[in-house]
Amino acid sequence: MRWASLRLKIPDNWMMQLINEHRVDIRVFGCVPYQSRGGRGLVRLSSDENLDNILNRIRSRKDVVRANFTRESDRAVMGEVVIDKCAACIALKQSDCFMVSSKSRSDGWLEWAVAAENNSTIHDLVYLLEKNKCEVHLTRISGSSGASGLTLRQEEILHFAYSNGYYEYPKRISLRNLSRIFDVSPSTMSEILRAGQRRIFSEYFGTSTV
Repeated sequence: MRWASLRLKIPDNWMMQLINEHRVDIRVFGCVPYQSRGGRGLVRLSSDENLDNILNRIRSRKDVVRANFTRESDRAVMGEVVIDKCAACIALKQSDCFMVSSKSRSDGWLEWAVAAENNSTIHDLVYLLEKNKCEVHLTRISGSSGASGLTLRQEEILHFAYSNGYYEYPKRISLRNLSRIFDVSPSTMSEILRAGQRRIFSEYFGTSTV
């Protein structure tokens, strides 16, 4: 499995509008197709601005079919956004890549973490994004062939947790929300993270796992 980081700008997209007009942090945890040209994603928004105004801004867009959110705090909400047209979603659907996560950047770009079987598939995604009028830069490709001893499930979850700030202080994503995204209990998620970390540490320090 190969992992890649992309920076992109999507034409006529609600996320691009928000990060250009508001001080808002946007996280998308996976994306699945919606009808032929749209997408559906689990989204977390955080901002020091009035969140109700930001949510109304999203819901007022013609391309937004549905936007339902639950409050996490005064500064953050999490929920579902469904759009009926998205250039990046079309490209992703046409590719064999999986979008693991997306986050907004302070410089006005989105950053995608994607997974694919090989480098060629990732480069195909870049071509398809450009073909669909997205601005895109491939910033990194990495991966393992199993040498780390991680299972694909552990690698997927650890990469997702790291990319979305689980190991930062304060955490940008909680254990409970990781559990919801991967549809496991918090205790199971905790054990998956611990087991993966043990394997990484044992490889780094040259010790055996138990």
